[in-house]
Amino acid sequence: MAVKKNAECEIIIKVETGTTSTGKASYSSRSFGYINPSLAEDDILDIGQKIAGLQKYNLGSVNRQDTAEIAAE
Repeated sequence: MAVKKNAECEIIIKVETGTTSTGKASYSSRSFGYINPSLAEDDILDIGQKIAGLQKYNLGSVNRQDTAEIAAE
């Protein structure tokens, strides 16, 4: 049976940093690791929005990325 080990979570926020030559918004990503992987999506969104409030750019999106090692028990 496989088990999950060393679970990690990262919040990635995308902020609007300008526009392209065609007038579309261009984005840059900001990553924040060492987030508790057991947090609910509402908590992740709240944290991401608060971090984005510290940025000088407008928030585009908040993303969650989970990683874990899968090993045989």
